Amino acid sequence: MKSRALMLLLCLVGVLSPLAARAIDLNLAGTLQLDYLFSPFGRSDPRPASHTLDGFTEELSLKLAIDISSHASANVKACFGCHGFEVGMAYVDFRLADEFNIRVGRFSPTFGEFGLRHDPGNHRLSDKPLPYDMGRMLRLNAFGDSVLPSPYVDNGIEFSGTHFFDRSLQFDYAAHAVAGLRANTDTPYDVDFIASRSAAPYYIDNNSQPSVGGRVGLTARLASRVDLSLGGSAIWGAYDTRARMTYTVLGADLYLRAGRTNVRAEYLIRRTDMYAADQGRFEYMLQTQADGSLPERTFQVRDGWYVEVEQPVLRNLDVILRWDGMRRRGNTAPGSQLDFEAGVSRWTLGAQYVVERGYRLKASAEHYSWWGMRNGIDQDWAFHLGAVATF
Repeated sequence: MKSRALMLLLCLVGVLSPLAARAIDLNLAGTLQLDYLFSPFGRSDPRPASHTLDGFTEELSLKLAIDISSHASANVKACFGCHGFEVGMAYVDFRLADEFNIRVGRFSPTFGEFGLRHDPGNHRLSDKPLPYDMGRMLRLNAFGDSVLPSPYVDNGIEFSGTHFFDRSLQFDYAAHAVAGLRANTDTPYDVDFIASRSAAPYYIDNNSQPSVGGRVGLTARLASRVDLSLGGSAIWGAYDTRARMTYTVLGADLYLRAGRTNVRAEYLIRRTDMYAADQGRFEYMLQTQADGSLPERTFQVRDGWYVEVEQPVLRNLDVILRWDGMRRRGNTAPGSQLDFEAGVSRWTLGAQYVVERGYRLKASAEHYSWWGMRNGIDQDWAFHLGAVATF
């Protein structure tokens, strides 16, 4: 880990040295969040550490933005969290016009609304909505990964643009081709998000077949202090080493600003093929084909949603109410803690207090309701207390 951080530092020094003597704008920004998660436990339930990342968790990001010219810019971002050090972005933008921008390198492909504000300095609660969760939800090992953990970072190219019809209507689009989600096997159960984020696998594509996707959105000014944005997103690709098992992710998002009140909502669904030529791999019986043989593949479906309302109550105090959830439907591996259909619904009440510019305190209480869990768990509580600094 230390050697990787040193390598990143040396790369930044190498980039900055020749630029210092040129008339190029540089901007360094960063975010640090320290969060403490507490989940009550008793004799009948093991320490929360067995099913979540409880205690202190730190998220740190440093971003360097370079304006090379009026049409070209570069961005490099390093992140540190529960996954260790990672290059969160390293790309170049070529903006030919407002309607046409080309992005090349390592970046987060445009999908949904939350991806634009996944950094803890850009959202009001300590953790992410369940469909975008990156390991902070309770019972993660039992329930499995979210629909699309955020930030989803990949290597490739993206075309995007914005067109203003007038002062009250804006159209946005983005289309990308990237290496795609992956699993380092040709007989997968699901996407392996660790392989998609670990240093060694993400340098190369595991199956040489790009994943494609994009987003379209409309933003309308309904009144002087009322804006409404609607968007739709999609991703498709193959994720196993032989490019036979595919996945499809669809999403819809809404954002409403009415005065000082912000309302956000999203729905995501991911359909993922599973290798199915061996009944011994599954808990439930597979449906045979007409000739009596087993199919090569079956599939699972994960979907999730969130609705979030932010309301300022004082000059430096915001209150946040969020309802989110996630479901899984499909066959499972033998010994899985999930039924064929399982899910979770969560209510969160939180607050953010601005101590001073760039420094905020966050607090929240969460109630989980589970169904389809074979261990008999149907409810959980969790409490967050954190501090975030931006600079």
